[in-house]
Amino acid sequence: MIKIALNDEGHSVVAFNNCSQAYTELEKGLKPALMLVDLKMPGMSGKDFIVKMRLNPLWNDIRVAIITGSIPSDELLPPKDAYQALIIKPFDLQDLINTVEELILVQNGPLSCHRQNG
Repeated sequence: MIKIALNDEGHSVVAFNNCSQAYTELEKGLKPALMLVDLKMPGMSGKDFIVKMRLNPLWNDIRVAIITGSIPSDELLPPKDAYQALIIKPFDLQDLINTVEELILVQNGPLSCHRQNG
């Protein structure tokens, strides 16, 4: 649903079944403007993926929007400076599209903006 909606808006989307796949593709050279990361993923959690991704300075400029159906907590979320938006399920698809477009627009800006939907 998310992939189709973003494709319909003209965005190029690559989806992965788990965080390990996404990490492998980053290592192979994938450099997206933005990553939507669900915290509850099979294998490596979304939090662990984001923390691991942020250890590589080559990927520090990739924007991250977290998607979760869980109640946000410090133990569930990565450090606040590791992501730029928090999207709580259920969410309005248009709100998600707007958040994606805002984050892509400010891609060259500081990595300190946070937006929470919900």
